[in-house]
Amino acid sequence: MAKSFNARMRDRFRSITTSGDKLNLYIHETAIMIATHAKEHGDCSLANEFVMSLPASMRREMLILWFGTFTPIVTKNDDKWIAKMHKEGTKLFVPFDLDAGNETPFYKLAEQNKEKAPLDAEALLKMIEGLAKRATKSVEDGKAKPEDVPYIQAIASALSGLKVNKPAAANDEGKEQGAA
Repeated sequence: MAKSFNARMRDRFRSITTSGDKLNLYIHETAIMIATHAKEHGDCSLANEFVMSLPASMRREMLILWFGTFTPIVTKNDDKWIAKMHKEGTKLFVPFDLDAGNETPFYKLAEQNKEKAPLDAEALLKMIEGLAKRATKSVEDGKAKPEDVPYIQAIASALSGLKVNKPAAANDEGKEQGAA
């Protein structure tokens, strides 16, 4: 008897997970090899090519973060970028920490750096109100440049007086959803 659609899909999900886990491990091992080579020989020339060999995805972004967290290697999400290493003593220098890097593979960084939830309109309005309050407080506390005080006060006034009505389309969608 043929498997149900749901059973076939769950088989695919397991295969994706297994394949993804193997790929993550392979990517991690490759990153460690590149970082070890860079530490021993001062050559990180393949790091960005490696980063860009991954499809545009969270894997690529987390690998860039991994290099920046555990090595002085600078990679970017840019085909034209040539990897380099920050020099010791510079502000952005990160020493090689391959033991920690090996214990924290790039894919674990994704678990530690969850994507933020989308900003909703109410949260945005609260941010604007908070900005108006901070601007007013900076003037009151004498932390604003004297020549900017009138401008900052005008901005704070405009922001604190901001009133926005939901567009009709947004209100209509809510009514339709409520009626369903």
